[in-house]
Amino acid sequence: GNKKSARRMATPAPVDETVSDLVTRYEEHKSQLEQVGQLLRAKPGDPTLMKLYDDLKKVVELTEDLKKTQEEKKASEVNVGDRCEAVWSEDGKWYTARIDAKDPESKHFSVTFLVYGNAGQVAPENIRPYRHARKSQVRVGMEVRAYYETDGLFYPATVETITSGGLYRVAFRGYNYKVELPLTDILPIKQANDDAMPEKAVIPEHLKIKSTDNDKQKDLKKKKIKAIKSKFRKRKAEMVTEKKKNNWKQFLNGGKKKLKALKNKKRSIFASPDSVDGRVGVVGSGKAMTNFHDRTRHTFDGADPQQEMQLP
Repeated sequence: GNKKSARRMATPAPVDETVSDLVTRYEEHKSQLEQVGQLLRAKPGDPTLMKLYDDLKKVVELTEDLKKTQEEKKASEVNVGDRCEAVWSEDGKWYTARIDAKDPESKHFSVTFLVYGNAGQVAPENIRPYRHARKSQVRVGMEVRAYYETDGLFYPATVETITSGGLYRVAFRGYNYKVELPLTDILPIKQANDDAMPEKAVIPEHLKIKSTDNDKQKDLKKKKIKAIKSKFRKRKAEMVTEKKKNNWKQFLNGGKKKLKALKNKKRSIFASPDSVDGRVGVVGSGKAMTNFHDRTRHTFDGADPQQEMQLP
C-alpha cells in the first residue's frame, strides 16, 4: 500500500550531514518529494505521508539555499582575467570562458567563450571553476585545443612531444607555429557541447548599438561586432572540417574492421562449392570427401547400344 511505498523511500538526510552530501543527494531528495506528493494526492490526510513530505520539503529547501550560497561564494572568488566555465544564454549549456569584467551593481560578469570566440553576460550562478584536459586526453599524436597567447583563445593543435619538465609541445593546425604549454593551457579537442553550436554569432548586450551612442561609440562597437562574427565563422568552419575528418576516419576504421572480420571468418562446412567440380565434405571427420563419378549412359550386357537408357 501507500504506507509501504513511503517506508521504502530513504529517510531525509540527518542534520549533521555535510553540505557536499546534501548537494550530491539534492536530485534524489527532489524525486522523493515528488513521489510522496503523488502518494498524498492519492491518499490525502495520511499522517505518515504528510510527515515524510514535510521533512523532505525542508531538506530540499535547505539544500537549495546551500547551493545558492555555494554558487555565490564561488562567483565572488572569480576575478577579472580568470578562466572559468560559463552558461551561454542561447542554449543553457556550459562552455570554457574568461572573465572580462564584473558589473558592481548587477553582479553579472562579461565573459568571452574561449573556444568559439563569442561574448556574453552571465549571472553569478552560471559561473563555475575552469576545467582543463586530463592527462589521458593529452598524449603524443592526439588532437587537442591549445591556448594561443596572442588573443587568449584555444585553437586545434596536435601534441608532438612531452618534455622532461612536463610541458606539452603542440603544433597549431593550419599555422606554422609550435609552442610548449602546461596541461592547464590545454583543452580536449571534443567539447561536450560542440554539436550545440549556434547558427550565428551572439552579440553581447553591451555591444549592441543604441540610438544614444555617438559616432565614435558606434564605430567602436561595429569593429568589435565584426571581430566576433569573424572569429565565429572561423570556429564554425573548423567544426565542419573536424566533423568531416572524424566521419571519414570512422568510415575507414569501419572498413578495416569489416575486412579483418572477413579474413578471420571461418568457412562453413555447408557452404556451396566455389566451382562445379567442388565437393561438400565434413571438416574434421577424418573421412575423405564423397567421390562422385561422372554421369554416363549405362550399357546393359548384351543390349543393343541404340536402346540404352536415356538420361532426362
